[in-house]
Amino acid sequence: MKRMLFSVFFDAFFTGFAVFAVTFVLFSSFLRIPLAVIFAALLALISATLCFYRLYGKREKTALSFKESGKKENLLFYLGLRKENGRLFAEAFGKIGKIAAATKKGVYLRDSDAYVYPFFSFDGVKKDDISRAYLMSGCKKAYLFAPEFSTELRTFAKTFGDKIILCDGNATYTLFKNADMLPAEALQPKKYTFREKLRELFRPVFTRRRAPGYFFFGLTFLLFSFFVPFRLYYILFGTALTVFSAICLFFAVPRQVEEPEFFR
Repeated sequence: MKRMLFSVFFDAFFTGFAVFAVTFVLFSSFLRIPLAVIFAALLALISATLCFYRLYGKREKTALSFKESGKKENLLFYLGLRKENGRLFAEAFGKIGKIAAATKKGVYLRDSDAYVYPFFSFDGVKKDDISRAYLMSGCKKAYLFAPEFSTELRTFAKTFGDKIILCDGNATYTLFKNADMLPAEALQPKKYTFREKLRELFRPVFTRRRAPGYFFFGLTFLLFSFFVPFRLYYILFGTALTVFSAICLFFAVPRQVEEPEFFR
């Protein structure tokens, strides 16, 4: 949650600042400086507020917190150790209000007229597992749960149309969390160093996809410094954003994949 809020606040502030810089330059060309500052600040505040609520509402539904990521990994490890997870998944679905039963053909969801197949082998999911689940379900809709699915498997699953739904580790964690069935810690929790915590904190800020944006706005601020009265203001922020773009290129941390929408 802290990491998500930091990212949202930063994006909102950056949006507001960018709007203020652009509108101030435009307003100052035909208004007095005090009025230009006031109007630019109002537009910047409105833009930052809209950006915050939009991003916060979106990321709150998808992002797993740093602590929850550890719980998810623990759950997936626990499921991987079990030989048979059918009854466990049937119980989890039952606790979230679904009518489910473990059968020889798989976990049957009566509400959706579909089957559930958990695949938590440490060897991963194969194409044969997907085709076998399709046949076992009698060509009904089938939900396949596994820690992750490769791009190749996702492409292969599309050949079955809407009959195969792939649910990865995030969807699995959502199910067991809502069912209040998260297992006790099977592994000793990892102790993160101060450097690793800093990397997690700045992970959403310094990503490669942000580098072009930082560089563009940084260069824009530097160019504006030649045409506006407050040159130092634009030089400082232009330099900072340009440095940010370099940091993104050389020290970027891979972003965590967002959690997909859980099926209803």
